[in-house]
Amino acid sequence: LFFLSGVSGLVYQVIWVRQLARVFGNTVHSASLVTGVFMGGLGAGSYFLGRFSDRRHRDDPSQPIRLYGWAELLIGALGLLFALILPRLSGFSAAISSYEPGANGWRELAFSAHLMRYAVTLLTLGPATFLMGGTLTLLIRYLVGAEIKSAGHRVGLLYGVNTAGAALGALLTDFALVQAFGIFGTQLFAVALNL
Repeated sequence: LFFLSGVSGLVYQVIWVRQLARVFGNTVHSASLVTGVFMGGLGAGSYFLGRFSDRRHRDDPSQPIRLYGWAELLIGALGLLFALILPRLSGFSAAISSYEPGANGWRELAFSAHLMRYAVTLLTLGPATFLMGGTLTLLIRYLVGAEIKSAGHRVGLLYGVNTAGAALGALLTDFALVQAFGIFGTQLFAVALNL
């Protein structure tokens, strides 16, 4: 299951980079913004949901695995919501874009427009990536429990399985899934993996 979670996570990331490139422009800046929000969400989710699961584990050792299940379901639900919403943001992007003269005389996107793009990306992708980041720590807390001696092996195995899934997801998205199912269908594929 955690392998499939890794597949879906990178399918989402590749698709979200493509969709937000349509909204904000196909630039290195746009791809960096999505990747930054994605990685930041993973880190924040790992930290905060990890601390939360540690506290919950003391009261009920099975709580982290239930939280993991809910996190995967919510990621799938948010993935479906994004599949429906992100293609419709193009008009919004045009409405919030403004330009000002740059140092070289060319018109450049205004600082306020950059901030709005950051806010939109953070608000749309942040919750799902936060939950994605927490899935590893929730599973670690459940599987390790009080057996600290085997923690390194179990954590390494979980991380490796998820990373292998992520690599496969990144590869399949561009070379098979989008060609076979289109962008929307590929997102539905990722949602199905989460569910």
